[in-house]
Amino acid sequence: MSSMFTCINIAYSRYFFPRQLLIRQFWTPRQQLEFLDAYDGIRRGWYLAVLRSLALAAAALPEPQPRQLLQQLCAQVQGGARPHLAQLLAVRGLFSGSLLALNRLQVDHVRALSQVLFLTPHLPAFFLLHRLRSHVLEIRHLDRALLLLGPGQLSEEELRAACYLRGLNSTHLGQAKCLAWLRLSWELQASEASLLAHSMVLLSLNYRRPPE
Repeated sequence: MSSMFTCINIAYSRYFFPRQLLIRQFWTPRQQLEFLDAYDGIRRGWYLAVLRSLALAAAALPEPQPRQLLQQLCAQVQGGARPHLAQLLAVRGLFSGSLLALNRLQVDHVRALSQVLFLTPHLPAFFLLHRLRSHVLEIRHLDRALLLLGPGQLSEEELRAACYLRGLNSTHLGQAKCLAWLRLSWELQASEASLLAHSMVLLSLNYRRPPE
């Protein structure tokens, strides 16, 4: 079990500290918070582009009822609200076999999602899409490892790391809120990887950290 924890921690480190990995052990706790806040600010700069692309894709869906549900969800987020997990699960089917599946997204849409995940967008469309899908599925594999270990066996720091990887600036969250945040990822199937990627924006855009 300890070896599994080690593998999970190494995987998280690859995503969080791509340039500063070798000096992480020398940071003070305050520096770590500042670093994660700075990265969160960079990531947030692409949230609106993803949301606009998602709204355009939703408008092109052929079936009226699912289309309206997703358009309402996008409008809610654009209006400043944070959706409930149940609302995302209600439209999960749209992200597996329709225009919203990862392999059917427009190139600009894929590039914006790549920026949210700190992946370079400067690749040909095929490689860009392949790498985005691989990256999101790797997150899901990490989720399965966390679920296998049992959420109760994870430290607060490990839970925060898992949430941060999924788009939430969790440096100021407690254990209970982190567990609630991970529930969506544990519910989704591999075929619904597109929703996992978009949930990072839909659930995080209007999130505000509690006052210190």
